[in-house]
Parts: sequence; structure tokens; C-alpha cells
Amino acid sequence: MDRAVVKYYLFEATRNAHLSGPVWVLFLLSRGVSYSGIGLLDAVFSVTILVAELPTGYIGDRIGRRRALLIGTAGGAVGSIAFAFGRSLPTLLLVYVLLAVSQTFSSGSDSAWLYETLETRLDGDEFARVRGRGRALGLATGGVAALAGGVLGSVNLAWPWLASGLVTAIAVPVVATFPEPTGEPGGDQTQLGAFRSAREQLLGPDLRWFVFYTGVFAAVMGVVNFFVQPVTRDAVAGLSVAGYSPDGVVVIGAVYAAFSLVSAVVTANAGRVRAAVGTAGWFRLVPPALGALLAGVALAPAAAVPLFFVLRAVRSLTEPLQGQYLNDRIPSLGRATTLSAVAMAHSLIVAPFEIAGGRLADVLGTIETIAVLGVGLLLVGLVWAAAHSDFS
Repeated sequence: MDRAVVKYYLFEATRNAHLSGPVWVLFLLSRGVSYSGIGLLDAVFSVTILVAELPTGYIGDRIGRRRALLIGTAGGAVGSIAFAFGRSLPTLLLVYVLLAVSQTFSSGSDSAWLYETLETRLDGDEFARVRGRGRALGLATGGVAALAGGVLGSVNLAWPWLASGLVTAIAVPVVATFPEPTGEPGGDQTQLGAFRSAREQLLGPDLRWFVFYTGVFAAVMGVVNFFVQPVTRDAVAGLSVAGYSPDGVVVIGAVYAAFSLVSAVVTANAGRVRAAVGTAGWFRLVPPALGALLAGVALAPAAAVPLFFVLRAVRSLTEPLQGQYLNDRIPSLGRATTLSAVAMAHSLIVAPFEIAGGRLADVLGTIETIAVLGVGLLLVGLVWAAAHSDFS
């Protein structure tokens, strides 16, 4: 196995060990933040990405993918530790901004670095397979971290954030050893050229509607993710096994570990899924199907927790398939800038969904909001599939 690929796998393992994953919503609720406040926080996160993605993507093209990843990884570690000490909405907003900017340094550069490294050393067509396996490894690591996070969170909901920051910091020296792709654009690339390339790609027929559609898809899945922890906690409340009633946070940690295991299995087969149904088949069928399942929780609320497993698997498979489609259609010139612009466009779509979703949950309840989001995704998916029958 190529050494660069091994380092990439190690990077994915360390940066995805989020012990805070099973408790982030519970942590915010414990700090007196409502669902509307959670929606606002995530909307601020999305808007920050909207503002920062293109500049940081350009910086990634200028200074190199490795340096951009270093900045993003280090910022994520600092942000996780700082989050543990947040006790007011304004403080948490500031930390969200730091985490968002850190993510933008990584979001375009990690994909661009991997694709160009594979193109130089192996084959660019290997992107979906390697990316999928890297994500699977990250999910497996995340599963172990979720178990640990549940145990730590049962003692103090802030502890998983501290642990996440320390583990993420391990990824920094790993990224420092990454090779720079030999074909990567260097300092002679002009700012005008990078932005022009991004604009032409995003407005072109190959990407324009695909970016909008996948943005809506990501928005619905992201808002539903708000409700995984409280819905699961309520589902296991009062649960007794042989006279023992387990701590709800520990149970949620175990559920998140199971999420990671399921997602790891399906993500490791991203290349096989692409070969079997193709990118076109996936995006025609899966979003409306998931929308129908989400809508169905209004009739069968008990199905919500099993459906969360489906949601995680779908999210994990969508990322590498989407990445393969985008990278195949984006030239090397300004690749990180263009990928960051895609993330920027997604943030513009996601932000209003997050605010509306939080407000709906405060007014209607979590199950009802999940159902409403499902109906919306079903309709958008059916319309998009009908309008893009030639998508390939």
C-alpha cells in the first residue's frame, strides 16, 4: 500500500475520534440552549463556512493542501477544548465560528490533496475507494470514541469535548508528514484564475443543479441529526434490563458506536456501490427514498431510532460518491477553491434549514419536525429526478 495512503488513513482515524459526538446536543441543552438556539448555532456555523470557504480554499491552493490541513486540524483541536468551557450562547457562538473556520481549511483541501496525490502516485479513479475506506476507518475509530464519550459524558457532559480536542491534536503531526502532490498548482497560480475557475465550474451545467440538490439533501440530514440524541434518550428512558436501568448518556454512546460500525461497513464499500448503482442511480433513488422513510415516523414514531442508523449509512456513503463526481469534473487549476465554493453553496442552503428546523422542533416537537423534513426531501428528490433523467 502506498505510504501516502497509509498516512491518509491514519489522519482519518485520528481526526474522526469525536468523543463529543454522542453528547453535543445534550451538552447544549444542559447549558440552557433551546432547539431554536441549537439551530441558530448551527446556522452561524454554516454562515461562517459560507463566508470563509472560498478564501480558505484559495489559501489552500496558494500555500499547499498540507499547510491548510495543518491549520484546520489544529484549529479543530483548540475549538473542541474551548467548547467544554462554554456556558453562554454568545461564548458558544464564538467557538462555533472558530470550529467553522477550521473546518473550511480542511473541507476543500483534504479532498483536493487526496485526489491529486492518487492521480500522481496511483490513479484518480481510486478516489471513491480510498476515500470510502478512509471514512470507514474514521467511523470505526469514531465508534470506539463514542463509547468512551458516552461513559465520560455520564459523569460530566464537558469531558468528551476535552478528550476530543486532545485526540484531534494527535492528527497534527500526521498531517505534517503528508507529501505535497507534484502536480499541485503552486505560487504562480493567480487569485483571478482560481476564482474564475470556481465560478465557471459552479455555474456550468454539470454542477449547478447537482450542488443545489445535494445541498438540500445535506440540509435535511443535518437538521434531523439535531434530534438523534434527545429522541434516543426519550426512547430508552425507563428501560430496564434484568432490573438494571442503564444511564441514558451511556446508552446513547453505545448507539453512536453502533452508528459508526454500520456506517463503516457501508462506507468501506463506497467503490462497490458506485460500480453497482452509479452516482446517477444513487442520487436519483436515495434522497426521495430517505425522505419517504423520514415522513413515515409521523405514523410510527418508534421507527425513529432504527431510521437514524439508515440516515448515518446514507450520509457516509453520499460523501465519497459526491466527492468522486465533483473531482472528476473539476480541473486541477483551483480545485480546492472550487470544492470550497461547493461547500460554501451548501452552507447557504443549509443555514435557513437549521434555523427553521430548530424553530419547528420547539413548536411542533422532534418527531413531527422529522416528518415534515422527510416530506420536503421526498418532493425535492422526485422533482429533481424527473427533471434530470439524463443525469450521469
